[in-house]
Amino acid sequence: MKLFIVTGAGGAYGSAVIRQLNALHGDSATIVAVSRRVEEVQSATASFTSTILPISVEFSRREGLEARCSEICDLVKGREFAEAVLINNHASDASVKVADVRDVGYLEDYTFLNLTTFQVLTSVFLERFAGVPRKVCVNVSSLAAVQAMPSLGYYCAIKAARLMAYKVLALESPDVRVFNWSPGPMKSAMTDTLSRETHNVGIRQFFQSNPWVETDVSAAKMVKIVEEDSFTTGEQQDVFDREKAI
Repeated sequence: MKLFIVTGAGGAYGSAVIRQLNALHGDSATIVAVSRRVEEVQSATASFTSTILPISVEFSRREGLEARCSEICDLVKGREFAEAVLINNHASDASVKVADVRDVGYLEDYTFLNLTTFQVLTSVFLERFAGVPRKVCVNVSSLAAVQAMPSLGYYCAIKAARLMAYKVLALESPDVRVFNWSPGPMKSAMTDTLSRETHNVGIRQFFQSNPWVETDVSAAKMVKIVEEDSFTTGEQQDVFDREKAI
C-alpha cells in the first residue's frame, strides 16, 4: 500500500495530481487530500478507487501549526505503508515590486504561508513515517525558483528558498528521495490574477498569451517520474525538460 499526502488539493493542479494518482495506483493508494475546500475534494473524488481522506487545513493560521501538520499525518495512524510520498503543492502569489515592499506584517504572513508551513509539514512527515521503506518529498516548484521575474520578486525568493531547502534535505537525508518539480505555466486562479494585476507589462502579457500546459498532462508526468524514481534526488526538473522523454 502506498500513501500520498497532497497539499493544495482543492486547486487546479492539486486536483489533477489526485486524479492522476488514482488513475495510476487505484485501490493500492491512500491519498490524504489537504485543502481548505474539503467539500469540493469529496465531490470530485467520489468515484475514485483510491482511498481518499480529505482534511481541511488553514495554513495561514499560525497558532498550532505543528499540531495541524500532525493531524494530517494522524489520519493514517496505525496503518502500514511500503511507500510514503509528501507532495507540497500549496502556494500563493505575490505580485509586488521588491523596491516597494516594507510591510513587515505582509512579509511575515507570506513567508509563513509559503515557506514555514512547507518546512514544518516536511519535518513532521519525515518523523512520522521514518520507518517506511521508501520516503519521497516533492516540492511543486516553479521556473521562478531559478529565474528572476519582474513584479514577482518575493514569489521568486520563496520558491528559491523552498528549492534550496529541499536540495539541502537531499544531502542531509540520503534515505529520503527529494524531487523538485516545475510543472510549467498552467491555467489557474493564480495565473488568472497575474494576467490582470501584476505590475510588469511583460509578465502580464506572458500570462495572457503564453500557451498553457494542461494540468493533467503536467501532473501525469510528475506522478510517472515519482513512480519510476527517474529523477536525481534534490535537483529540479521542469515539465519541458521531459517533453521528449515521456
